[in-house]
Amino acid sequence: MAAPGFIDLHVQGAGGSDVLDATPEALQTMSRSLARLGTTGFLGTTVSQPQKANFHLALLRDHVHQDLGGARLLGIHLEGPFINVNRKGGIAPDTIYASSPQALESLYAIAGDALRMMTIAPELPGNLDIIRRLVAHGTVAAFAHSEATYDDTLRGFDAGISHVTHIFNAMPSLHHRAPGPITAIFEHPTVTAQVISDGNHLHPAIVHLIYKILGPHRCACITDGLQAMGLPDGKYLYNGKEYLSSEGAARYLDGTLIGTTMGLGSIAMKFMEFTRCTFSEAIDTVTRIPAKVLGLERSKGSLAAGMDADIVILEQDGSVFATIVAGNVVYQKGTSLQQ
Repeated sequence: MAAPGFIDLHVQGAGGSDVLDATPEALQTMSRSLARLGTTGFLGTTVSQPQKANFHLALLRDHVHQDLGGARLLGIHLEGPFINVNRKGGIAPDTIYASSPQALESLYAIAGDALRMMTIAPELPGNLDIIRRLVAHGTVAAFAHSEATYDDTLRGFDAGISHVTHIFNAMPSLHHRAPGPITAIFEHPTVTAQVISDGNHLHPAIVHLIYKILGPHRCACITDGLQAMGLPDGKYLYNGKEYLSSEGAARYLDGTLIGTTMGLGSIAMKFMEFTRCTFSEAIDTVTRIPAKVLGLERSKGSLAAGMDADIVILEQDGSVFATIVAGNVVYQKGTSLQQ
């Protein structure tokens, strides 16, 4: 079966390498590893590290749309720094700081137009102005790592938030007397949401609920993958802290869930299993929908004349047989391109 190449809006590492390694070799390893899993385009997802001069952001900027040997880097997704430390999840506290126009401009000075998405908490002082500035700059403002109330979330949407990072994770959940952000997200007619349908980050019944309420056109499946993606189960290091990769999930040793190690194609197949959607709808969550989120629907996310030749060839069980990026076969099972 031929399908459009997968697009991962949220991936931090793969194949033993991570964006924070800040080397061209690490990006090449990620690119090739993601291609083996059917991904042809991705946002390098990371945090701000001003104490290290954000060298990794400059490196990402310089490699956007370049040939890395596999999946193409489509831009940068920053988780923070303008997020709520009380909902930091696996994000290091020293990468979180208060917002200001100057702080945002310092990030743009390094990342430039490569900054395609930023996750932000709308309830924090000054962040509504930051959201407006992001949107004016062409950056997708995404909600998460937040303690926003229902009303805070609506104000964030009014300011320009159009996307939700890993829905249900790193945000208040539903409560019958405190509807919180989930209700606001469910009510909004156009806001799209990242769904980690790996069976760990979200219970299958919650994935089904998200699908029933948002519908097939507002769900973008992601991996939130770390460098252990595509590697055997075991202990690995992320942002200076040891974590365990086991059965597709990555957790710090204290049990904090920090990501998945499951490929995006497998995530889509689990989405189909949990929601009982069609195969086409499941593929859309990793192709057409993420392309639309990034404003790339005229070049990526579907198979049609004039579109970028980013294609994945799938076996009948949904596993990847071959991956084509920009018309070039970058992975094929059982050949020298397998490495």
